[in-house]
Amino acid sequence: AAGDKVYMGGETDAESNFIAPTVLTDVTAESPVMSEEIFGPILPVISFNKITEAADFINDHPKPLGLYIFSKKRKNIDYILNNTSAGGTSINDTILHYMQLNLPFGGINNSGFGRTHGEAGFKAFSNQRSVLKQSRLSPMKLLYPPYTGRVKRLIRLLLKYI
Repeated sequence: AAGDKVYMGGETDAESNFIAPTVLTDVTAESPVMSEEIFGPILPVISFNKITEAADFINDHPKPLGLYIFSKKRKNIDYILNNTSAGGTSINDTILHYMQLNLPFGGINNSGFGRTHGEAGFKAFSNQRSVLKQSRLSPMKLLYPPYTGRVKRLIRLLLKYI
């Protein structure tokens, strides 16, 4: 889009369905690459002067499936982690959180729900089935009709002391 600049990559070959890993700079919030899901090796880079501006930008848009924080300052990383929400986050790298099979992977709100990978994925795709089997000699059967005279007296007695 207008303003987006290919910093590196950008080569495509429609015949072989190839898109080279591409880094875009000078990206704005209005850029189409910021309003569509990206299912390709395209990384839009947005720079900010203040860490609060970065958090505000993230929070003013739908929650991302992946958030990539690049910073050398621990306080900036902590600020973004504590003041934003995303499906998963990689710090000073991209997409590695997806490739770690022991880390739960998935979205939040608009970017999806549930998790795949590891124990969280197993639980997400499992059905926890509850089963209750009543014993033939259960005292609970006293609560079911038809009520005999003896059961009615027992219920009155119980209600008197409740």
